[in-house]
Parts: sequence; C-alpha cells; structure tokens
Amino acid sequence: MTGLPPTSDRRLREDVVRDLAIRYGIPANPVVFADTPVAAGEIAERLGKPLAIKLVADGVVHKSKAGGVLLDIAPDAAEAAVKQLFTVQRARGFTPRGVTVEPMVDAGPEVVVGALHDPGFGPVVMVGSGGVDVEALGDVAFAQAPLDRDGALRLIGRTRIGSVLRRRFPAGHEQLADLLVRVGGAHGLLLSEPVDQIDLNPVVVGPTSIVAVDARAVARPDGVDVRAPLPDPATLYRQLKPAVYPTSMAVVGASAHPEKMGHRAVRTAVDQGFTGALHPVSRSADTILGHAAVSSIAELPEGVDRAVVALPAAAVPQALTDLAGRGVKTAHVLTAGTTDLAQAVAGTELRVLGPNCIGHYTPYSRLTMIGRDASSTEKGTIAVVSQSGTYAGDVVRRGNELGLRFSFVSSVGNCHDVSPSELLAFCEADPDTTVAAFYLEDDSDARDFFALAATMSTPVILFKGGRSAVGGAAAASHTGALAGDPQLLRDAAADAGVVLVSSLDELMDTLLLAQFAPGFTGPGLGLLGTGGGVAVVGADTAHESGLVIPPFAGSTDRSLSRYDAPGSSLHNPIDIPTWSMVDDSGAGIMGRLVEAVAADPAVDCIVAYTDMGTVYDMKHGSDAAAMLTDMARDISVADRGPVPVVLVLRSSYSAEQDTLVRALRAEAASAGVAVIETVDRAITALGHVRRLNARRS
Repeated sequence: MTGLPPTSDRRLREDVVRDLAIRYGIPANPVVFADTPVAAGEIAERLGKPLAIKLVADGVVHKSKAGGVLLDIAPDAAEAAVKQLFTVQRARGFTPRGVTVEPMVDAGPEVVVGALHDPGFGPVVMVGSGGVDVEALGDVAFAQAPLDRDGALRLIGRTRIGSVLRRRFPAGHEQLADLLVRVGGAHGLLLSEPVDQIDLNPVVVGPTSIVAVDARAVARPDGVDVRAPLPDPATLYRQLKPAVYPTSMAVVGASAHPEKMGHRAVRTAVDQGFTGALHPVSRSADTILGHAAVSSIAELPEGVDRAVVALPAAAVPQALTDLAGRGVKTAHVLTAGTTDLAQAVAGTELRVLGPNCIGHYTPYSRLTMIGRDASSTEKGTIAVVSQSGTYAGDVVRRGNELGLRFSFVSSVGNCHDVSPSELLAFCEADPDTTVAAFYLEDDSDARDFFALAATMSTPVILFKGGRSAVGGAAAASHTGALAGDPQLLRDAAADAGVVLVSSLDELMDTLLLAQFAPGFTGPGLGLLGTGGGVAVVGADTAHESGLVIPPFAGSTDRSLSRYDAPGSSLHNPIDIPTWSMVDDSGAGIMGRLVEAVAADPAVDCIVAYTDMGTVYDMKHGSDAAAMLTDMARDISVADRGPVPVVLVLRSSYSAEQDTLVRALRAEAASAGVAVIETVDRAITALGHVRRLNARRS
C-alpha cells in the first residue's frame, strides 16, 4: 500500500485507517471524512441516522479526552455541531483539519485491539478491555506477531474481558480471535502494510457480531524490516564454538604487571589450566607467566580460536581489524567505552563478544574470569550468559558453593556484534548445554530472543534487569503507551516458554533444581517439616507456582500413622514438632517420612524443612549440629525413587548455623539433593523447573 495521507506526526486519518481495516476483513464502522461543517452536514443527511462525529486535528491524539468526540448527533444538527466543535478547538490552540462522520453503534462490551512494531520486541499484537480508560484499566495482554488463531484465542484468554466474552458473548469471542489474526497474522495488516501502530478502540461486541468503532494508526518509517530471519543455531554454533570452547587463545594487551587487566586475562587462563595454546600479545614483555609473548597481532599464528582484547578503547577497533586479517575466529573485548564494534568487523568473519565485560568461564577448556579457588573444573550442562560482569562472576562463585556444574558462563557486556539471540541459538545447538540462562539489561534484541526461544527444545531462563523506553512515538496510540509496561515482557516470555526470574537468588535456585531434577514434570507437592505457619505460606506459594498439595492416598496415611505423636499432623502438608524428629530409640524419622511421601502416587516432588534455631534452642552447640546433620543425611539417602527432594534448612543467621548449612549443602548436593534457604524459594524454583522440564519432554 502506498499513498497513505499521514498528518505531520505520521498519524493517519481515521477514515483512511477504517478503509484499510475493511480491506483486511476487519469489521469496522464505515467512516466518511468531511473537511468543513457544510460537508459534514451533507454527509449526515445522506446517512440519515444518529451520528458520531470525531475531530481530525494535528496534535490531538486521544480525541475523547480533548473534547473532540460528539455522540448521538441528529443529522439535521450536524453542521452546527461541527461549527461549534471547530470554534472550541481553535480556542484551545488546535487547528482542525476536519471531522469523521459515522453512524452510531449499539452499546456492548468494549474491547481494544492494537498492534505495533516495538523497537525491541518487534511486531506485537495487543487485546484487552477497551474504551477511553484502557490504560487505567490495565486489562491487556500481548503476543509477538505473527499470530495464528490458536495463539489469538490464548491471547484473549489472558484478559479479564476475555472470560466475560467467552461466557456471555461466545460468537463475539470467536470473531474477536479472527479479527486479531487479520491484524497480526502472517498475512495481516501489521506485517503487510507500512503501518507502525494501529489501535481499534473500542471494538464493540454484540450478541452476534463485533464492530470496530474507532481506529487510529501511525505510518511506519522507512527501513523497518518486519520479516528478518531468526538466528540459525547450526550457523551460530559453528561461528561461536571457538569463543565458547577455544583450543587456542591470544590475549591482546597482555601485561607483566599484576594490576593490569591484560595480566589478569593471562593469569586466570594459566591458573585454571587452560588446555589450549596461549599467545600473549604485549609490546613491553617477552614472557608472561611462562608463556612467550609476541609484540604485535601480525606475529600471531593464523586461525587462533579466541582473542581476549584488553586495550585502551581507542585502540580496540584497529585491533579487531588486525585480528580479522590474521584469521582469528572470535574476540572477547573486555574494554569499556569503545565505539560501535560491529562496524569495525563488518564484512569480516570475526565475531565479537562485548565490549565492557570481564571474560569467560568454561570447565571444558579450563578457562575462568575469576579466581581459581572459586572456579570448579567439573563439567556440567548449564550455560549462563550475562550482560553484567558482576552477575557473571557471582554465578560462577555461588555455583561453585552450591554444586552447580556449567558448560559455560560468559560475560558479554554491551553486545555490539554477537547478540543475545545469537548466543541463545548457540545454546540450542550446543550438545554440552541442556539449560540456558540469561541476564539481560535491555530489550533491543527481544524480538529475535523470544521468537527463537519459542522454537527451541533447550529450556530458557531469563533474569531481566530493566525495561527500555519504547520510543517517542509510543504516545501516538494506546498500544504504544501500554507496550512500555512489563506486561509485554511477561507475555512474550510466557508465549515463548521462557521462565522469568526476578533476582539472582531465584535464578540460582532454579538452576540448582534444573540440575538435580531434570525429569520432574508433575504438579503434586509433598510438604513436610517443623512449623505449621511455614506450611500454610508454602501452600499459598505452591498455588502461585502451579503446584498442588494433594491429599495422601490411604496407603500413605497408613505408612505414616506409626510416626504419630502429640502435636503432629500427618496429612499433607505434614507438620511435626521439632522434638518428634526422632523416635523413642533416638533414631531420626525424617528420612522415613520422605520415603513414605515419595511413594504416594500423587506426589511428584518433596520439600522437607526444619527450623535450625529451634533445634539449637533444644540442644546445645555440637548436640544440635549432630541432630541436624543426622536429619540431613537421612533425607539425602532416603529411597525416594524419581521424586526430587529439596531440603530447606531455615537458619537463624548465626555464624555457627550458617557454617553448618554450608557443610550440609555440599554433602546433600553429592546425593542429588538441593539445599535452599526458605520454603517459599524452594517451591517457587520447583514451579519454574516443572515448566522448564515440560520443554524437554
């Protein structure tokens, strides 16, 4: 479509938008444009029924709030009404271009349907409760385009108005799904016409039909690629494997001075036992930590897998050009404050991670970005990509303490060249990665990231650090204004099967259970421990996390009955007093409780917890530690079959208790049991992992 007559701010006239909608089969009220009051009167006489008259003026976006909408105007009163409207609007400083005239529509539930090309998320479709207060109502849901009919029905189902329509207006509910596809489908208006944003608001739903009463749109600027291909996993695996699992590495800007970043890059590789050839590039040193240095990039052997660049910002672009000339396959730029590095490597085969990051960890090549003592050499299958160097280092350090085992952890900074979605594509093709987690700080790559994640078999976790503004054009539509809300992120993640977490603790908990419970998919939670209040709150968290606390089978009740004691409740959730954790002979019963609960056919996972402070209240020092150690060991070795168990040791934050938790955590991890600080965190992580594992099955 060409020749759209936009206003000075790229907004299209309502009659033009309405005609465009009708061409795509969207049920829209017919609208006629009138540039003068006389013309409006003539149109009204032809229509011969009560009218809605709406102002067309530069600078007026929301016409209702600006007093630019006249409703139920009789045909013979239209000319005078428009004259008065123009007079009032001119007094307010607006210059009317005309009005649109249309028949009134019978009242009914009002829905908003919108779509836009978001700068980060790409083509997006929205539906929800409509009318003049759509932003205040906040009852909207988003999905990335293109949208098929099943996706449209799921989208409607995430709104409150959708539930009303499904029950009371079933025909309108079905027609609304069709309308969404005509707007945001593969061959719909958004992807087929040069339109940047479109609002149909309200769409009035009747007993047998729907109609779009108001429509507005913004012309799309040139240069927006709405059908760009997604990153290809096989291609990205070939391109980025030298960066992730290098067999040779250069350090450009290497230094013999321990305080320099270039020295640290060499030292961490040497200390960790890097398995490949290491080539320091230094103008001031002949040897660094036992490795012969070369004075320039030109002296490097050809085809080095990975180059770490630790140079002043101004020198980085030329260094990348030189590295590409030597056939170096990938570079990881630690330096901050550089110019756009994608431009420096354009037209070459060199792929660049960074800038502004701290490096890379992988036990497969024996590399780390932090200290050797905090970097495990045990190989795993969890990949973590972080735009924050601090978080990347935290993941490796905490992972070492928790018993997590990684394929790699990479600090990628500003992502000038290699994008998060390209790293996600790598993870999908990587045979050594079974779970991919990302910490990202902006939405610039959201379209490709979520669209690719939706096609993947590898589970994806996202810790999102912030939301960027959607640009100055957002205020031109309700859809644009609402797209800045975190709801867009939540909906895109839900559609793509990506698990969102809101903190580093939540990320680590989820990774821990993803490692220890890779086959867990059922909803049944067995909850047992000391403290009824904890169990009550845990039940609430279970509901929020998509888990249920089922009643035990009769056989389970019989198995548990032998452990009955005053103050105990042996129904799910099980609550036993701290002093009842041992039987009359002094032997612990928690392991036997776990075995009985794990055998229940409705139980798919177990959280066992105790309050350490209460144990220390009952017993002194070493006796309390011995009791807790015996309990943790009983639970860890209990015969639970395929049912995962999470042990929650609720510390009072004393130094003695925290030291004991650290020791018991390592011991439990060796038995495949995760130790997490609180019941709420444990249940939340189980809910996340259940959704992740659904992607594997």
